[in-house]
Amino acid sequence: MDDNLLMSFLKKIELLNEYDYAEKFIGYMLSPVITGIKPASTITLKNCKRKLYNFWNEGGTNILHQYNLESIVLQETHEGIILLIYDRFNLTQHLELQKNHKLLCEFGYNYNFQLEKCLNCLKKRVANGKFPHESGIFLGIPYEDVIGFINRDKCLFSGYWKVYENNNRYKEIFDLYDKSKKIYMLNVLQNKKNRIKNLYVNHRQYLYA
Repeated sequence: MDDNLLMSFLKKIELLNEYDYAEKFIGYMLSPVITGIKPASTITLKNCKRKLYNFWNEGGTNILHQYNLESIVLQETHEGIILLIYDRFNLTQHLELQKNHKLLCEFGYNYNFQLEKCLNCLKKRVANGKFPHESGIFLGIPYEDVIGFINRDKCLFSGYWKVYENNNRYKEIFDLYDKSKKIYMLNVLQNKKNRIKNLYVNHRQYLYA
């Protein structure tokens, strides 16, 4: 990640009004989901310097519509909200991969796969305590690394997630996460509207096959 680019991006959006700031900040956080390399992402919105929690409650879902994304509330308190934001088609396709589906079934998810039932099951499991181990499957963490985390294997590398499988696939995925953020930030800084929706979706299908 280019630190100078990130600083320039943050400086620019800091000058924006509440709505535009929230739109650009959330868009940046979700850029790997927007480009399709990541099926879903969790974000936490609070009322700190910027009132992101209030903004979301006052119609923040409108931001998601431009990218055809959806959301489910995983946890909410008076201090803030934790959301899972996802692309319906990409997440469904990802969860239906045989090894992912099998793992979810082992943790009590409905065998007769329906996305809404899977999401509601995840929400219930989050409500029972900390984020469950299998939540990594929803977030696009490779099956092998989710299993490695569950089994407490030796971690080989830590980046966007803890890597346990000794292959180079994670490097490609990490690189595409970074590229997604870079493209999004450049669009904002250069006042462009280059299409980034599902830009890397074919890469995800190849890397997770």
